[in-house]
Amino acid sequence: MFTGDWYRVICDYKYSADNQGWAIIFGRLIVGWLEQHAADVQGIDLIIGNPTSPARQPHQHIEGIMAAADIEDQPDRWPLAPKDEPFLTKRNLTTTSAVTGTNWHAKMQAAQEHARELELHGDARGKRILLVDDTCTTGAQMHTVGAFLRKHGAREVRGLVLARVPWGYRP
Repeated sequence: MFTGDWYRVICDYKYSADNQGWAIIFGRLIVGWLEQHAADVQGIDLIIGNPTSPARQPHQHIEGIMAAADIEDQPDRWPLAPKDEPFLTKRNLTTTSAVTGTNWHAKMQAAQEHARELELHGDARGKRILLVDDTCTTGAQMHTVGAFLRKHGAREVRGLVLARVPWGYRP
């Protein structure tokens, strides 16, 4: 759950340029989860991060986590998108989900704005995709990015997050 110390750790990584070591730990957590749940992800063709804008400050946190996961996946067991050939990118900054608070409609509007800035760099047709993000509050971003990928031919889109915000939680 995205509460207490876990909330602080994720936010420290996400919003500070000084805590980049957390990307390594989060990448290891993702690969560890994949190892522990191999049967649940059998048949996944591609694992990608929910992209952040190149202009995001202090850094592109999801890209950092996915790069660390790629390094951790030494036997190349998992179909992680190559970090030097991104499958999905975000062109521009948009309203951050954190700014919208916990209002579902505001989160959905921010998620739709996010999805409008996505750019596909590969062929999604027929693929089963696992979409990775740091947190899930309402599921709006997972929904809109998943819909974007489905619109471009993905057969299935699943989500994996480091933390789930409890309903009604306010840090």
